[in-house]
Amino acid sequence: MRRLTAILGYTGAALTVAAMLVSPFVLFNFLGRVLVHTGIHVDPAYGGGDSVRTIEKEGYRVVVNRPVLPIAPFSGVAPFVQMGWEPASALPTHVSDDVDLDGDGSADLCAIFDVPHDAGAPLYADITPVGDKVRPLQRVSRNGMSAFAARVNDRIVLRVPLTKEEAGRERVRRR
Repeated sequence: MRRLTAILGYTGAALTVAAMLVSPFVLFNFLGRVLVHTGIHVDPAYGGGDSVRTIEKEGYRVVVNRPVLPIAPFSGVAPFVQMGWEPASALPTHVSDDVDLDGDGSADLCAIFDVPHDAGAPLYADITPVGDKVRPLQRVSRNGMSAFAARVNDRIVLRVPLTKEEAGRERVRRR
């Protein structure tokens, strides 16, 4: 009887350890599927918002995202618009593009940056506004959440802060 109790105890302990090691893999898939169906999504302040327009260039494209207006009052993230140049491997070594943010046919900013051959090298960009939609930036790199230039996989991502006036107009449009 004593030997049977020991065997059952060790067997139970071994099965518990095995279940503990295997359950995260099973539970993560299950919980992931459950979370997808709840409608939870990544905050646009981290993802850059949904893409609204693609501008085709010679050999590459510029994807313009919807302006992001942070909801939290003291988040530290100013309103911004994110753009992506893709594929980065097809970009010329020096990019100087006029970008139409709102699709009205006229350029709203001029983005100028050099594409380094090394994907890990720092990237610097200059943003010159054409009009009153965005703020000017000089040698922006990975400065913060609402103004940065970075290489993400095979894409060059620029975030440009909106002016207070444009952020106000965007809030009115969304109501």
